[in-house]
Amino acid sequence: MEYKRIPVNYRPIETSDGSLTLFSESFQEACHSSAGARAETLLHYIQGCQVVERSGAHSPFDVLEVGLGVGTGLLTTLEKFPPEHSLRYLSLELDRELLVWFQEEHPELGLTWTDNVLQGRSGNAQIDILCGDARETLPAFLKSLPAPSARTFHAIYQDAFSPRRNPSLWTVEWFNLLREASAPSVILSTYSASTSVRKSLVAAGWGVLRGEPFGAKRASTRAVLGQGTDPEIQQQLDRAPVLPRFDLQLDPPSPTIRE
Repeated sequence: MEYKRIPVNYRPIETSDGSLTLFSESFQEACHSSAGARAETLLHYIQGCQVVERSGAHSPFDVLEVGLGVGTGLLTTLEKFPPEHSLRYLSLELDRELLVWFQEEHPELGLTWTDNVLQGRSGNAQIDILCGDARETLPAFLKSLPAPSARTFHAIYQDAFSPRRNPSLWTVEWFNLLREASAPSVILSTYSASTSVRKSLVAAGWGVLRGEPFGAKRASTRAVLGQGTDPEIQQQLDRAPVLPRFDLQLDPPSPTIRE
């Protein structure tokens, strides 16, 4: 597989499983692990959120993806999601150029723009991709929905750039927002096993569980509602001097990060 073109401020990387990803010059990070973009997506998000196993428990099944990236999460979910069930897929992406690129790369999805939302349908799936700062676009989108169409997320792919590079999407306030928009049965999954991230999740009311290792990372994180944090993880968090992340601690935006 090759990309037809490369979006501005990115460069392509072939990962170890043969799938492609992009490296962001602005964030100075790749959108996926070099150990395998597709394999990481399958492990952390499709399997980590038990999407296939739980797809029939809710109609429609609502997925929130924090960071579209190159679209591997969306494309893999569409591939694996059972065709007999209904899916609503909401993704959040800051970079409009990246969304225009994704639209061009995947004409089969029939995505079209309505204001700052890229929308389409694929079989049993409704797709909405919000363009802009997720801290603003997600609350505004949820507030705009009429009551019968309200979203409560059953799976959350927390796949933003790392806390060091994109700190506003890893704070207690952000995880509070996600909790308030989620169903009781939600599973949040992320590649990060950062102590500060896990403490932020706990402070926002999530129960934190250990996720699988992948590539160079020895662990990842799953978070749920309605049950406590894994006792071994809780002991580690209690011993660690690191604090949860709060919005007030964020540095002013770096000029290297896209506005």
